[in-house]
Amino acid sequence: MSKILISGCGITFSGERPTWTKVLKIAGLDIVDVSGPAISNQLIVNQLLEKVYQDDFKHVVCQLTSFGKLDVEMNKKNKWLMEKDSLRNFTYKGYWPSSHSDEDPVKKNYRDYLYSPTLEQQDLVYKLLLLQHQCNNKDIKLHIIQGYALEWTVNLINHLDFNKDFNIYDMYKQSEHYEKHDFSNQNTVPNKSFQIFLAKHICEKYLMIKNNNLEKFRE
Repeated sequence: MSKILISGCGITFSGERPTWTKVLKIAGLDIVDVSGPAISNQLIVNQLLEKVYQDDFKHVVCQLTSFGKLDVEMNKKNKWLMEKDSLRNFTYKGYWPSSHSDEDPVKKNYRDYLYSPTLEQQDLVYKLLLLQHQCNNKDIKLHIIQGYALEWTVNLINHLDFNKDFNIYDMYKQSEHYEKHDFSNQNTVPNKSFQIFLAKHICEKYLMIKNNNLEKFRE
């Protein structure tokens, strides 16, 4: 089966919950998953770029997350910020996926005075254009999928080939699976039954792979 590179946030990360990526792995697809829990678009795309320049793949799936998240490189001076956070008190590959947390004044002040949404979007679009360019050069099929609804304001977004009107979470909320969603701990990761449905959807619509093993999974 073709090698598939995938990156995204908790919607996609196969390391903890039964996500669509894990379903496809169990079904036998050859997947390299560099997703992470609660990580920002910066890490999502950075890790894809690093892998695409290092190796060859048939498909690359980039699941974008919401804007405004912040990943913080951990050191001795800022470790306490992560440890005292009531929700995002964990690290991922040496980073604190602080997401939108603003419990501490340090993070709240960043949000109120330093966060620059236009620069964030510009950086993301430029990296996605680079990713698209490299995938085209290596004959890799790139699939950019929004995890949540994103309001794009950077004009260069029109040079990226993906459906800006579709996102996974809206599909989830409109499905029968959403009725059983666990809202504890501000959880936004779709439940297991939807993840199985999503695995089948992505496999057929984007990867265009017919996998009989997926039929064994019950939504």
